[in-house]
Amino acid sequence: MKKTLVTLQNGKSKKPAAYVGLFFVVLVWGFIPFFTLQLNKYYSPTFRVFFSEVILLTTYIIMSKKHIKGFNFQYIKIGIPTGFFLTLANICQKIGLLYTTPAKYAFLENLSCITVPVLMYILVKKKPGFATVLSCILCLISIFVLNGMSLQDASSWGVGEILCAVAGLLYGFNIAGTSVYAKNLYAPLYLAVQSFVGIAVSFIFSVILHFTNYTTAEGVKMPIEKIVFSAKPQHIIFAAAVAIVSSALCWTIRTNAMKHINASTVAIIMPFSAVITGVVSVLIGTDELNVNLIVGAILGFAAIVMSSFDDIFKRNIKTADN
Repeated sequence: MKKTLVTLQNGKSKKPAAYVGLFFVVLVWGFIPFFTLQLNKYYSPTFRVFFSEVILLTTYIIMSKKHIKGFNFQYIKIGIPTGFFLTLANICQKIGLLYTTPAKYAFLENLSCITVPVLMYILVKKKPGFATVLSCILCLISIFVLNGMSLQDASSWGVGEILCAVAGLLYGFNIAGTSVYAKNLYAPLYLAVQSFVGIAVSFIFSVILHFTNYTTAEGVKMPIEKIVFSAKPQHIIFAAAVAIVSSALCWTIRTNAMKHINASTVAIIMPFSAVITGVVSVLIGTDELNVNLIVGAILGFAAIVMSSFDDIFKRNIKTADN
């Protein structure tokens, strides 16, 4: 009885700390697009993904040193495909930010709420409920409104928005795959495999984009993305710090927080990072406050919140039955 009471008390005492940690993650991820913009001055986007993955692989290996013996083929089998989609998403998003605004960059990332339910049905036959379907429709509408897009006007589909939208969809592959197949894997070791894949994929893409040329209107041949790398210590430290804090630290905090906070609650809290990005972007002048941005952001946020309603409803039914 005493042991049970102590366990319950410990669970309650850790819950406030879990919320604090989660809001820290939301705050950090809300500011990440602005750090990314700054880093783009010193590193080409694809090479920056490569450099970040090197830092993260080192970090995750250090975190996993006591669990290396538990490494098996399951980590490779799951980590390679999910790591591939994650890296592609990171590359598309980092390049896309060069051609769009931070607010659109942040909200378009949430397109994963469309990919995830579709993949969950394909992988584990989990049928999406009415709330999930409605959230997908709202999410699509929000994208058109947010970007002022029109199916009749192809010029309204900017390359930056398209790349960030593709990134959002690709993130869904990583989320669904991780959710279904990686539950029993040690998180840092699993993330280490993803980072190893990220190093290989981002390096290959960096080289391909560097040596693939296009011709400008003036007839000059230019690489699609020239490899840019600053070896200055302050720039390397800055890039490493952003990678460690925004990825290794934040993902660890979020994973631990989900042990003490309802997953649906987490799903509702996390989109606030996009709201923070939008507010800060308007305040510093990188985004213009207009009707499209306000309405599109509200619809997008509503879509994300709506996507968690099915899980809450199902959980309440199970609780009532018990």
